[in-house]
Amino acid sequence: MAHPTVAIVGAGIGGIYLAADLGMIGCRLRLTDLDDTRLVPIRDRGGLDVDPGGFVPVEHVTTDLEAAVTGAGIIAVCTGGTYQQSVAAALAPLLRDDQIILLIQGNTGGALAFRRVLDAAGASASVDIAEMDNYPYSCWRPAPTTIRPIVRKKFLQIAAFPGNRIDPVFARLSALFPHAVAAPTVISTGFTNANAMLHVANCVANAGKIDRAEAYRFYAEGVTPSVARLYTAINAERVAIAAALGAQVPTLEDWFWRTYGVRGVTLPETCQLLTTNSDGPYQATGTPRSWDHKYIAEDVPVGLMPMRALGQAAGVATPHIDAVIRLAQVLAGNDFAASERTLDRMGLDGLDASGVRRVVAEGAG
Repeated sequence: MAHPTVAIVGAGIGGIYLAADLGMIGCRLRLTDLDDTRLVPIRDRGGLDVDPGGFVPVEHVTTDLEAAVTGAGIIAVCTGGTYQQSVAAALAPLLRDDQIILLIQGNTGGALAFRRVLDAAGASASVDIAEMDNYPYSCWRPAPTTIRPIVRKKFLQIAAFPGNRIDPVFARLSALFPHAVAAPTVISTGFTNANAMLHVANCVANAGKIDRAEAYRFYAEGVTPSVARLYTAINAERVAIAAALGAQVPTLEDWFWRTYGVRGVTLPETCQLLTTNSDGPYQATGTPRSWDHKYIAEDVPVGLMPMRALGQAAGVATPHIDAVIRLAQVLAGNDFAASERTLDRMGLDGLDASGVRRVVAEGAG
């Protein structure tokens, strides 16, 4: 079966990695971003160099969203969670029947919020919305048009919204991501959101380094025994909320093992191995130099805050997640209200646990 034409929205590091990988298996690619400076080197080169692997052509590299998505069977949104609603609004009049929109990643409740915006904008095309729980790979980018893979995640989930659409959606996406498995609903993908669990607590605990713009090995040095205890506390709440909403998600230790095949005696040791191993996915992880960094500005409002909101709907207390959110708000000088993914923005306002489970499985209609 011929691979589809894929339009990638967002030319940040995640979108570039995706283009490199999908191009290597023969997909026809379009790449679009609002910032043309991100696109110029790729447009001039005509594509990307994958080392090892070869050259991957990108047929359209453009700021014109309509030109990028017209005729594409799959639209992969790689912009980061706080931009997904604006992407949905821009896409609404451009969509055509039978397209799949794939959020990489959905953060927490991404597909729900995306559908809410499409409906509010009057989108009439019959499209499917899906999301991944994390980015599929880690890579180096030694030059603007060169990608060098580090590791492919061994555990990756794809969910559709509503969940009852997963069979036809996964049938079309599984060839592109053969290492992925189908998840029953977006609760599974949203509550396997490692970024929300790993980034914010680390930043809050290392606030002095961020204020001084000090580079540090984010996981190998940033995850001390006390930070690991904070990780354990917030992850217990994440797992409990997911269970109340009908999803069994891995603990952090199990996620590291299933995804990377790494498990140290302690969480700090695991994080060190993930950084120092020759195929360690976190060896390329940069460190925040300000409180505007996506590890806070994205992972608080579209990661932790919707987890807390879903916990409230499900009747699960989240004192540790609440504390991390509040500290992040104070340290960043930002309440994140403008970008917070609320129950209303996810189309779940006023629902209890059973109501949320019904909507994610069957849709809001």
